Amino acid sequence: MSASSASASAERPQSSEDEPPRLSALFLAQFDKRVGYTVSWKRSSVDVELDGAVEFKSFPSGLHAIKEDLVYFVHEGYAGLSAFCNAPASEQERNASFVAVGVLVPLSYGRLGRSWLHAPRLQTLAKQLATDPDDTESLERFWEEQSQSAESGSSSRLRPKGHSRPRALSTLTAVHPFDQDLPQFHPARCIVKYIRTFGPLIFRLQQAALLRKRILFVGAPPVRDACEFVYNLSVLSSIPNSIRELLPAGTDGLLRLRSLFSLGTHDIPLLERLSNPESDVSDSAEADFATQGWVACTTDEIIATKAKLYDIVVELPDPASPKPKWPSIRTSDGSYVKASQRDVRRYKVLHHELWKYRHSVPDENGSRGSDDDTRLLDPGECSDAEDEFNDSYDDTAVEPMTWLRLGYSGFMWWASAGERDAYTAEERDTDRELLGDLSDYHDGIHTAVIAAFHRWTVFLFTKLAGLVEAADDDEDADDEDAVVLDKDDISRIGLDTWSEADKAFIQEVLWMYFGRRADVHGTSVDCCGLKIPVF
Repeated sequence: MSASSASASAERPQSSEDEPPRLSALFLAQFDKRVGYTVSWKRSSVDVELDGAVEFKSFPSGLHAIKEDLVYFVHEGYAGLSAFCNAPASEQERNASFVAVGVLVPLSYGRLGRSWLHAPRLQTLAKQLATDPDDTESLERFWEEQSQSAESGSSSRLRPKGHSRPRALSTLTAVHPFDQDLPQFHPARCIVKYIRTFGPLIFRLQQAALLRKRILFVGAPPVRDACEFVYNLSVLSSIPNSIRELLPAGTDGLLRLRSLFSLGTHDIPLLERLSNPESDVSDSAEADFATQGWVACTTDEIIATKAKLYDIVVELPDPASPKPKWPSIRTSDGSYVKASQRDVRRYKVLHHELWKYRHSVPDENGSRGSDDDTRLLDPGECSDAEDEFNDSYDDTAVEPMTWLRLGYSGFMWWASAGERDAYTAEERDTDRELLGDLSDYHDGIHTAVIAAFHRWTVFLFTKLAGLVEAADDDEDADDEDAVVLDKDDISRIGLDTWSEADKAFIQEVLWMYFGRRADVHGTSVDCCGLKIPVF
C-alpha cells in the first residue's frame, strides 16, 4: 500500500464492514493423546452442536506437519474459522501441542460471514494456548467482550448501514474504490496467487463453476491457500447483478456457486446426501446446497477416490516444490481438463498486466507479504513478461494444436494475405478490452481482477442472450427450441472455435441458464473446388 493511501485509510472512520462480526460460538479444540481430538472449552449463544464436529473440521489431515494455519469451514449453517498452532511440548505430550481456537459466525455477510476479521485475534489466542492449553482466561475475556458487544445492541454489527442486505464481494467491485485495498486477511487478497497457481486453467475452472459443478480441490497443508482458492472461485463465478434480468425465471439458484470450504472424511455422509437428488435433505442448510453445485477443498485424498461425490477434482501442486506446475484437473470419469489455445492467449494478456506487479514484503501489521499482497513496480525492475510466462508454461495442461487447425492456419496465411492475423488480433483486442488496464489500480488490484472476471461473465451472458433473442425472432428456423451457432459466433462469445470443450460448454450453459438447445454448425473453406471443414 502506498504511503498516501495508507494514510488515507488510517484517517477513515471504521465502517460496519470493517468491524468483526458478532460470535455465535467460540471454542478450543486440542489433541489429547488418550482420546484424540476433543473440544476442551466452548461457549455458544446459539443452538448448535460443537462436540464431535468442529474439532475434526479444525484439524484437517496432515496439519500436524506444519506450525500454524487458518482453516475455513461451514457448520450447521454457520461460517467457521479456526487458527491452528503447533508448539513444542514435553515427551509426555509426544513433544508437541496441537491446538485450534475457532469461532462460528452468522452467514449474514456472505460466504464466510466476514469471519476473517477475527483471524488476528484467533492466531494470538492459539499461540498462547498452545504453550498452556489449560489457561483459558483469555478465551473467557474474548467471549465476555463479544457478549457485552451483543448486549449493547449495536445495529452496525447486525446490519450494514444504508443497505437492505449485506454486500457481497461480487457486488462490492461495482462500488469499492479501486485505490483502496481489501482488509488484512481478506481471502480475496490471495487472488493474484490463485491466478499464478492455475495459469490458463483459471478459465476452465471458471466454466465449471458457471455450470455449477461439484468442484473439489485436493492438496497438502497448509489449508489456508486452498480455502481462499475456494472463496476466490466462488466470487469470480458469481452472476453480476447487471445481467440477472437477462436470465429466465427460475434461475435464482444458479446465481452463485456455494462454498463448503475445508472438508474431511467426516463430511463424506454430507457429500453423499448432497449427491443424491432423491435423498430427503431435512436440514435447511443442506437443502440449499442440494439445489446446485459446490466448491470445497480437502487434504483427505480418500475423498478424491469416491468419484460419485464430485464432478471435477483439482490436484493442487506441492507448495514445497521449487517450480510447481499448473494443477491437474480431471472430471469424475478420469478425463483430463485442459486449457484451450485461446485460454492461453487470454491468460498471456492477464499475465502481462500482473507482470507489472511484484510481491511486497510483510509489513509491520503482519501482512502475509508476497503471497497475497502486490505493489506496482517500475517496468525496469521487472523481468521480461514473455520469458516469465515461458518459464511457467506447462504444455501438458493445454489442448494441443490439431492437424486440422494447423492446416487451416497455413491455408489462411496463403489464401488471405494476413486476414488470419487480423482475425486473431480481433480476438486479442476483445480479450484485452474486457480485462481493462490493471496498471491503473494500485492498492485495489484484487478487486480490479474480480471486476475483470465479472466483465467476462457479463460479456458471455449478454452475447448468449442476444443469440437466444435472435433465434426467437427467426421465423424461418427449423427448430424453434434450438439456438444455432457457427464458428464466428463461438469466437464472438469469447471462446475457442476449435475447442470441443468450449462447444460442450456453450451447449451446457445455454441449456442450464436459458433452457435452450444449442445447435453448433461448422463452416468450411472452398479450396480449388474442395470443401475443407474448419469447425
